[in-house]
Amino acid sequence: TMASPSNKLKVRIIRAEGLQHLNHFTGDNPYVTCGIKRADGKVETKVETKPVTEGDTLNPIWDETLELEPWQPGETLEFIVYDKGLLGSKTEGKAILTGEFFYPNGFQGTIAIIGLPDAKLS
Repeated sequence: TMASPSNKLKVRIIRAEGLQHLNHFTGDNPYVTCGIKRADGKVETKVETKPVTEGDTLNPIWDETLELEPWQPGETLEFIVYDKGLLGSKTEGKAILTGEFFYPNGFQGTIAIIGLPDAKLS
């Protein structure tokens, strides 16, 4: 069998809007992980942004470009927004971008963060 070619995917995570306060003692330090959801439902190849520690942490700006590989056309991206605290991270919410939305023409825009009303990731 021939190995299928590995595709490298560049994902630019710009900002989130409408996050909630989860860490009342330490302040909010949000970051995002991005993983590839395989055909069998497993999420692999996670990359993450740096936490935002100052400024408007409920509407954080990361503006980071992350690279994921191997990615196959049709696979879904799963974004999870976390809030980093002293004792670990709490999940703010999750966003899904299915393959047909960004392949082959790319995607620019916002996606809803599941679990947070009015929250968006772009």
